Amino acid sequence: MPSIKIITPILGGNYYHIFNRGINRQAIFFEEKNYAYFLHLMKQFVVPYVSVLAYCLIPNHFHLVIKVKEEILISEGEGIPSLPKDGILIKDEIEIGKWVSRQYRRMFITYSMAINKQENRTGSLLDKNFKRLEITENEYLKYVIYYAHFNPKKHGLVEDFINYKYSSYSAMISEKETNLDRELVYEIFEGEEGFKQYHRGMHEEQERFILE
Repeated sequence: MPSIKIITPILGGNYYHIFNRGINRQAIFFEEKNYAYFLHLMKQFVVPYVSVLAYCLIPNHFHLVIKVKEEILISEGEGIPSLPKDGILIKDEIEIGKWVSRQYRRMFITYSMAINKQENRTGSLLDKNFKRLEITENEYLKYVIYYAHFNPKKHGLVEDFINYKYSSYSAMISEKETNLDRELVYEIFEGEEGFKQYHRGMHEEQERFILE
């Protein structure tokens, strides 16, 4: 029976935790430039259609927390023949979800092809079908954002997760331009200070929340 993490539909307007890992738990990021390229592809393929709330890239897996937009504009350059000059505005939640799923698949295939070329390897880089969990409670949402940022500490990569280079935590509290939706994240945590305070706390894994 397929995992609910694979068959969970992506729908417009909903929040999701999206994640996957290397095939047989093998590495998917080999050099520093790989992390930057993954984020570049996320900006290219996905950011126009979702609000990115958090990300964390670990050597053999990744976590993304997003909100799918309630309406999306598909414009030129997306491989659709006979596209109107002004693009197509989609408001149907099911069609939005199909498009976002398509974009994620394109992103992951593009990344995998680049890594295979770099590492002179063949075959799958990632587990088949990316995993997604719908987030339906605000407390769940806050915890998943924290969980993504805490992941490097959980896996013993750093002593203090706020210093990890390949997560969205430092970008969130920075004043630099970002593809993160800072405004929405701060709204979720009732402000920037609320965001920082929540992350300063030590939160035990909550069994009532499905995390992976």
